[in-house]
Amino acid sequence: MSSQELEKQTETLKEEVEQKEAKEEKRERKRGLRKKIKLYEEKLKGDGERILTVRFFPGITSAPRWKWAKKAVSILREKILKHCKQFEDPTTGKKIRPKEREVWISPELNAIIWSRGSKNPLRTIRVKIVYKFLDDEKKSVELRVFPAV
Repeated sequence: MSSQELEKQTETLKEEVEQKEAKEEKRERKRGLRKKIKLYEEKLKGDGERILTVRFFPGITSAPRWKWAKKAVSILREKILKHCKQFEDPTTGKKIRPKEREVWISPELNAIIWSRGSKNPLRTIRVKIVYKFLDDEKKSVELRVFPAV
């Protein structure tokens, strides 16, 4: 084989690889399960995580029975804000106390809370909290809440 033939073969192989990559990118852009999984994995990426067990029962009885599941979601938000105040900086390892904290509850966790209806929510639940700093100065943080597996 001459060097020209080898160059032609490598060029054709490179073109085939590029075409395959383009097809995979088109496939990922479409809606569907792959896209949902990719978005879910992106949400799970963060600067750190914690696992927390939250009890709903004594707190939800202050609301009317038909609002218990809604009250459970608000108790979940309150407990997360109460117990997640300091976070470890991934670059320096120092503890940081941000001024603003936003809580995002995943649709899966919301479905688990509401799965038994509004009158009979779970009494306790284990959650995984993934925190991500929103700005470079680390003054605000987003807390993403997922069901712990």
